Amino acid sequence: MQLGLGLVPIVPILLLPFILVFFIIVFPIWGVALAVLGLMLLIVRGLNAAATRMGVEIFNDPAMAMERSFRWVLTFGGFVRQKKPDEARNERRERP
Repeated sequence: MQLGLGLVPIVPILLLPFILVFFIIVFPIWGVALAVLGLMLLIVRGLNAAATRMGVEIFNDPAMAMERSFRWVLTFGGFVRQKKPDEARNERRERP
């Protein structure tokens, strides 16, 4: 028991490289990917809206695929599960 408590101050030092790698490398790359994909999603949605007004349905599939890929990147590559809007709505109703 005493040996475990003596090692507690060492734990942050051991975790420091992982924390630095995440915040210096992984998180900024994720932010840039999210920004680029968000801009592309905006462009495709605009093209889809313009094409729909002209009566052309050619951008529907790419717009849905971009939405799916944006949601995937938004959840750290599927690492975090994101609730669908109807699930979140039902959950809020169930709480008193």
